[in-house]
Amino acid sequence: MKPIKLSMIAFGPYLQKEVIDFTKLHEHGIFVVSGATGAGKTTIFDAITYALYDSGSGEDREKSLFLRSDFADPAVDTEVELEFEVRGRLYRIWRKFGHDGASAKREFYEITGGVAVPAVEKFQVKLVQSKVEELIGLTQSQFNQIVMLPQGEFQKLLTSESKHKEEIFRKIFKTERFTKMVELLREKKKAAEKLYDQAKMQQDHTIHEIQSRLPYRESELFLAINHEVTNMYQVKQALMGEQQYYEEQYAILKRQYEASKLHLQKLNEAFSEQKLLNERIEKYSIRKTKLAELMQQQQTMQAQQQRLELAKKANQIEPLEREHEKVKLQFEQAEASLKKAKADYETAQNQLRQATVHYSEQKNLEPLLDEYTELISRLKQLLPVYETISEQREKVSRLKEKHSSAKQLFEKLQKEAVDLKEKQQQQQMMINELEESVYTYHETFEAHTALERKIEIAKEASALQANIGALTKKLAEKKQIADEAQYKFQQMEQQVRSNQAAFLAASLQHGEACPVCGSTEHPAIHNSKALEVDGNVLTALRHESDSALQSYYQVNSKLDMEQNALKEKQYALQQLNVEFSLLHEYEQQLFTLANQLSLQKQQQTMLLSEKQKMEQLLQNKDVLQERIEKGQKYMMDIDNQFAQEKGKLEQSEKSLLPQFSTVQQVTEALAGQQLKHRQLKDAIQKAVEDLQKKQLVEKSCEVNRLHATNHLSEKQQEYVLAQAAFETAMQQQGFQLETYKNALLPLNIQQQIQDAMDAYKQNVHTLTVQIAEEQQLLEGKELADLTAWEHQISTLNEQVEAHYSEVKLKQSYAEQCKTTLDNLEKTAQQIEDYKIKLMQVEHIYDLIRGQNEAKISFERFAQIGYLEKVTHAANERLRLLSNGQYFLKSTGRKEGNAQSGLSIDVYDSHTGQTRDVKTLSGGEKFNASLSLALGMADVIQSVQGSVHIDTMFIDEGFGTLDEEALRRAIDILIDLQQSGRLIGVISHVAELKAAIPAILQVQKLKEGHSKTEIIIK
Repeated sequence: MKPIKLSMIAFGPYLQKEVIDFTKLHEHGIFVVSGATGAGKTTIFDAITYALYDSGSGEDREKSLFLRSDFADPAVDTEVELEFEVRGRLYRIWRKFGHDGASAKREFYEITGGVAVPAVEKFQVKLVQSKVEELIGLTQSQFNQIVMLPQGEFQKLLTSESKHKEEIFRKIFKTERFTKMVELLREKKKAAEKLYDQAKMQQDHTIHEIQSRLPYRESELFLAINHEVTNMYQVKQALMGEQQYYEEQYAILKRQYEASKLHLQKLNEAFSEQKLLNERIEKYSIRKTKLAELMQQQQTMQAQQQRLELAKKANQIEPLEREHEKVKLQFEQAEASLKKAKADYETAQNQLRQATVHYSEQKNLEPLLDEYTELISRLKQLLPVYETISEQREKVSRLKEKHSSAKQLFEKLQKEAVDLKEKQQQQQMMINELEESVYTYHETFEAHTALERKIEIAKEASALQANIGALTKKLAEKKQIADEAQYKFQQMEQQVRSNQAAFLAASLQHGEACPVCGSTEHPAIHNSKALEVDGNVLTALRHESDSALQSYYQVNSKLDMEQNALKEKQYALQQLNVEFSLLHEYEQQLFTLANQLSLQKQQQTMLLSEKQKMEQLLQNKDVLQERIEKGQKYMMDIDNQFAQEKGKLEQSEKSLLPQFSTVQQVTEALAGQQLKHRQLKDAIQKAVEDLQKKQLVEKSCEVNRLHATNHLSEKQQEYVLAQAAFETAMQQQGFQLETYKNALLPLNIQQQIQDAMDAYKQNVHTLTVQIAEEQQLLEGKELADLTAWEHQISTLNEQVEAHYSEVKLKQSYAEQCKTTLDNLEKTAQQIEDYKIKLMQVEHIYDLIRGQNEAKISFERFAQIGYLEKVTHAANERLRLLSNGQYFLKSTGRKEGNAQSGLSIDVYDSHTGQTRDVKTLSGGEKFNASLSLALGMADVIQSVQGSVHIDTMFIDEGFGTLDEEALRRAIDILIDLQQSGRLIGVISHVAELKAAIPAILQVQKLKEGHSKTEIIIK
C-alpha cells in the first residue's frame, strides 16, 4: 500500500480542509515530518490509519472521539479521505466521524480510467473492513507493527514480556487457531471423561441391580457384591455359578410340571365325557315334561280352531258392511250440502238487492266530477305564478342577509387592519433596539478571541516555567545518581583489572617474556592483593550505571524541549504585548467579554426571531388588504342585486288574487279539490264493482242449490241398494247382526291364532320324535355327581400353575444371570475403550497446552519459529546499524511462572556475552527495534506471499542516536526507499532533516489549528 493523497477536515489540529499530496515528493521515496511539538505530525499517521481501519495509530489514539478537532464548529463533520495504490491499482476510501448523535459513514471506491466504481457491494462497516484487509493483506495490529510504527509503542515488540509478545504474534501471524485447538481438545477431553464416567456408573448400576433382580441366598455372588471392594473377576465367576444353579433348578421343576400337566389333561377328558352324559339325561327329562304340558292344551287349541273358522266367514261379509257404511255417510253429507246451498242462495239475493240500490245513488253524483276537474285546472294555472313570486321573496331575503353579513365582515377587516398597523410599528421599534444592541458583536467576538489566546499562551508559558524548574531539580538529582552509579561501576572494573594484573604478576619469572608487553625484564612486579569480584554484581552495576545515564539523558532531553517551547511562548507573548502581572486582569476582562458575548448572541437570536415575526406581519398585512378590497367589491355587487330583485318582486305581487296571498294557500286548495275528485270517482267505481260481484255470487249460489238437490237424490238410491246387499249376505252365512259383530277378528289376530296352532302341532311332533330316539340310548343311565371331580381338577390345576410359575421364575433368574453377565462384559469393554481414548486425548491436550517437559504450548512453539525467522531477518540490519557489535537471539529464558520461549536477548560480540535487550541504551534499543520491525515486514512478506509492504512510517526515536548511529540508520532507510518503499519519519533531529531532501512541514498557526506544506530541497 502506497498513499497517494490524504485529505482531512476537522481532524485533530486540522480545522479547514487539509490536503497532503504525496505525489509532490516526486522521486524522493523518503521524507521527514517536521514541526513543533503538538502541531499534528502524528495526527497525519492517525488519519491514514483511521481512513483504512476506522481507528487511530496507537493504543492511546484508537478511539475516534479523540481524533475530532476541538476547533471545529458543531455543524462541521470530521472527514478523512485517502487515495492509495495497491499492486498498481488505485483506490479511494472516505470516512466521516459521527458526532452529536449522528451516525458515522464510509465510502470505498476503485478508480479505473478516472471512473470511481464501488469496491464493495454495500458501504457497511464489516464489508469495507474485510475488503481493506484483503487488499493490503494486513490487519490493523499487523499494520501498526510493521507499517505504522507509532510513538511510544515502537519498542514494545523488543522489550515486552513473552506474554505480551504472544498477543502481538497471535494478531500478526494469526496463531489463535492453535488456541482454538486447545479449546477443542478440552471439550473432547470433557466428552471422553463423561463417557468413561458414564460407563463406570453403568457398571456399578448393573452390579447394584443384581440384588433387586435375583433373590438373596447364601452364595459366592452375594458375598462378592456385598464386599467393600468389588472384584469384577469374582463377580463374573459367581454369576456363572449362579446361572448354572438356576438352570439345574429349572430342569427339575420343568419335569415335575410336565407330569402334573399330563395327569390334569386325562382327568379333564373323563370329566368332560361324564358332564356331556349328565346334560343329555337332563334334556330328556325336560322334553318329557314339556310334551305332557302340551297335551293338556289340546281342548284349548280346538276352541281356537272354531273361532278362526267363524272369523273367516265374517271376513267375507265385511266388504259389504264397509260399502253400506260408506254410502250411508255420503247420503247424510248430501242432505247437509243441500240445506247449506239453499241458505247461501237466499243470502246472495238479499246482498244483490242492496248493491243495486247503492249503485243508483252513486250514479246520480257523477256530474260533480266535471265541476271538480274544471276547478283543479284553474288552480294549476295559478300555482306557477305564486311559486315564482315565492322564489323572488326568498331571493330578496337571502340578498338582504348577505348584505348584512358582508357589512359586518368588512367592518371587522378594517378593525384588524388598524390593529395590524399598530403591531407592525411596535415590532419595528423592537427590531431597531436589538440591532443597536448587537451592532458591536463582531468587535466583541474578536476582542474575546484575542484575549482568550493571550491568556492561553500565558498559562502555557507559566506551566512551562514550572515544569522547567521541576525538571532542573530532577536533572540535578539524576546527575548525582548517574555519577554515583558510574563511580561504583568504574571502581569495580578497576578491581577486576587489578585482579587480572595480580594474576599475571603471580606467574611472571625474570627472563621470561611478559604476555602483555613482551618484555623480559620486570622492574615493578604488581604485588597488590586480589579481591574476589562477583560477576553478577559487576553486571548489575553496569546495568544500574547504563539505566541511570539513560534516565539522566531522558530528563535532559525533556528539559531542552521544554526550554525551547518556553522560548517560543515568550516570543509569542512579546509579539502580543502580554504581561504576566496583568494575567488576573486579563481573566476578569475575558469574563466580562464572555458575558457580553453571550448576551449579544441571545440578542442576535431574538433579532432573527423578531425579524421573522416582522416578515409574517407584512405578509398578513398584504393578505388583509387584499381581503378588504374583495369585501368592498362584494358589498357593491350585493347592493345592486338586492335593488333589482326587490323591484321585480313588487311588480309581480300586483297580479295576486285576493283570496290567495301565498303559494301554500294555492297548493292546499288544489290538494283539497283533487282529493274530492278522487274520492267521488273511487266511490262510483267501487259501487259498479260491488254490483257486478254480487250478481256473480247470486248466479253461483243458484247453480250450487240445483246441483245439491240432484246429488241428494242419487245418494238416496245408492244407500237403499247397499243396505239390502249387506242384510242378504248375513242371512246366507247364518249370522245375526250381533253374532256377526262378535265373529269379526282383525287379520293380524287371525294370523297369530293360526301361527300358534301351527307351532303347537310342530312342538308336539318334534318332542315325540326326540323322546323316542333318546329313550333307547339312555335306558338304565343315571345322573352322576360332578362336584368331587371339579374340586379335584381345581386343586390339580392350582398345582400345575404353581409348578409353571416356579419354572418360569427359575428360567428368568437364569436368563437374568446371563444378561447381567453379558452387560458386565460389554460395559467392561466400553470402560477399557473409553479409558484408552481418554488417555490419548489427555496426552494430546496436555502436550498442546504446554503441560509437557519443555513447558511450551503448541501456539508458543509456532510463535518461537516465527520469532527466530524475525530475529534472523532483523540481524541483517542490526549488524549494519551496530557496526557488527550486536545480534538478537530468541531464547527460552524463564520469565517468572509464565511459559518461556519468546524472550529476546542481545549478543554483544565485543564482550562475548548474551544479555537482556532491556540493558541496551536508548539509541541501541531504537536500532534494535527498527531492525526488528524491518525483519517482521520481511517475514510477513515471505509467509504471506500476497502481501507487499511498500510503505513505512516511523514516529520519533532518532534523537537517541549519536552521529555515527544516525548515519547508519539513514543509510538503512535510504536502501529501503531505493527498493521501492515510501518511508516517512517524524523527527526533530536536525541532522536527519539535513540528510533527507524531502520535508513534510507541519506549522501550528496562532489561531491554534495547523496546516501542512511539502518542501523539496
